[in-house]
Formats: sequence, C-alpha cells, structure tokens
Amino acid sequence: MTETSIVRENLMTRKGYSPYCAKRKCASGWPRTIYNKTKMQFTCSCGWVTKFETDFIQRYKAKWNIK
Repeated sequence: MTETSIVRENLMTRKGYSPYCAKRKCASGWPRTIYNKTKMQFTCSCGWVTKFETDFIQRYKAKWNIK
C-alpha cells in the first residue's frame, strides 16, 4: 500500500471506486459518494463533501484521466 489510507489506496487502484458518505445520520443510508468536478471532491446527495488535499485530487484525476 502506497497511500495513507484504505480509501485513498482504493481510489488510486480501483477504477470507479468512490468513498461512502461519512455523515453519521445520512438521510440516504450511508451511500457511496460521486466525484464532483466543480468542487474537486466526492459528494453525497445529503450534502456531505470529502476533504482530500488538492495534491491527492490532482493525482487521482491524472490517474483516471479526469478532466
């Protein structure tokens, strides 16, 4: 493992992977998030947003050729 967490490792090695929502009482029932190109983070329909550092997101986007 080269990343600092399982989630980061999965994001960098599993195409299409997305983290779960981390909001304790998510109205959607702990769903997977989606990558939001505008916010440059993963977001949940409940409004929760990841807080990955810019350098990690840049590496993620380059890895999967996300524009």
